[in-house]
Amino acid sequence: MQIDDLLKLDIKLLVSFEVILEECSVSRAAERLGVTQPALSKSLQRLRELFKDPLFTRQAYGLSPTSRAYELHEQITPILGSMSSLLQPAHFDQATLKRRFSIKADEELLLTFIEPLLAMLHYQAPNIRLMTSNWSDDGFDDLLNGADVGIINAESTPNNIRSKLIGTMDACVILSEAHPLYYKDEVMLKDLLDHKTVVFNIRNFHSATTSVTIEKLEKIGYVIEPKIETDSIAVAIEAVKRGMALIGSAQLGTMFSNISACKEGFSNVKVLPLPADAVEADPYNGRHPIQLCWHERFDKDPAHRWFREQIVSFMHSSPWIFNDE
Repeated sequence: MQIDDLLKLDIKLLVSFEVILEECSVSRAAERLGVTQPALSKSLQRLRELFKDPLFTRQAYGLSPTSRAYELHEQITPILGSMSSLLQPAHFDQATLKRRFSIKADEELLLTFIEPLLAMLHYQAPNIRLMTSNWSDDGFDDLLNGADVGIINAESTPNNIRSKLIGTMDACVILSEAHPLYYKDEVMLKDLLDHKTVVFNIRNFHSATTSVTIEKLEKIGYVIEPKIETDSIAVAIEAVKRGMALIGSAQLGTMFSNISACKEGFSNVKVLPLPADAVEADPYNGRHPIQLCWHERFDKDPAHRWFREQIVSFMHSSPWIFNDE
């Protein structure tokens, strides 16, 4: 690339050249461009010097392009067309879009939208590849390093991470018949913590709402020390089956109830609301916000925006998500 030569090329000169060639008249070209005739004559002189050719000769009916002018026209027209397209909004067609999207989300949140999302992609965007993985404590760094979207329970995100509040989700207590409190219609937090518990995907990054809640409960004397911490649904199922209480989302409660109803040998499961004293102490009153987040570099990307909007739409349709919009 010859930088010095390129710097001599003024786009206004190239546009002037094209309009003069189309009009075969400096006066008509000047009127069309909204400049004075003397100003356009100066531009024509600069063009002649730049390309070392008269470019146009005067005839009785106007200007006649030289052979060099026609050669330049063939080269300049596609260049100006390409430059013009830079100013047009980017467009994409999901039916032909070939792209990989990655989602970082814990399984209980993923389950609120993944079924309709996969169906939509299958029929409307068959060339899209999808990758999902659990949100990690380094999740914001993952978004910085290439992950497309994260879905988390959080109050806020870092400055370079954009976010949208999708809604809120209720928490609940899940017990099997093997738990000592199974036959109670209502449980208190102290009674619950007197027995073994299992927690699913408890995150400790600063803005996680679970971290805020646990810190608040500890300040008033409720220390949650689970027997098992896991991000595996299979492990959580086995723990509940063996008599541990699972404090999780309402969506998990529905899933565990469905499993107990159809899985042979599985104990009956009861889903209870959070203890009243836990709700009272919880800064979120047992209903935690859900944020969709992405790196700011994707904010104006049409395909990325479309993908985000699909997720938000499906989550808003979920029976477990409360949307106050």
